Amino acid sequence: MQKNIPDKVLESHKFQSSTFEIWDNGIYCLRVDENVTIQLEDSIIHDEFLFSRFDGVNQHKLLVESGVYSTISAEAREYALLPNKADMVSATAVIAKSLAHRILINFAIKVTQQKTMKMKMFDNREKAVEWLLSHK
Repeated sequence: MQKNIPDKVLESHKFQSSTFEIWDNGIYCLRVDENVTIQLEDSIIHDEFLFSRFDGVNQHKLLVESGVYSTISAEAREYALLPNKADMVSATAVIAKSLAHRILINFAIKVTQQKTMKMKMFDNREKAVEWLLSHK
């Protein structure tokens, strides 16, 4: 097994266009399905899931793995970047799989830099996990 990759997935929850996993290293991994467009309803479900696991103190570390040929609607993107997540998510690492993903992620990073939540883009999971684990 690669360094920093979990030995065990503690929980896995399948949603309409994605799967949330909670890993034994404390990371919440959102895997977006291939060939889907994340809609506003999907973003709301993702937030509700994270809020349901938030104890009010210990912030989540979030890894987002976008599916190949997947994208996000304008409404879902605006919702996903609202500042209300800054209280429950300390850092978000996003793995980009295409030029389109890179453009969207770079925009999101610029927006989140004005808030307290840290966000960074990566090419591979190992580096993303290492960065997440370095944050409190």
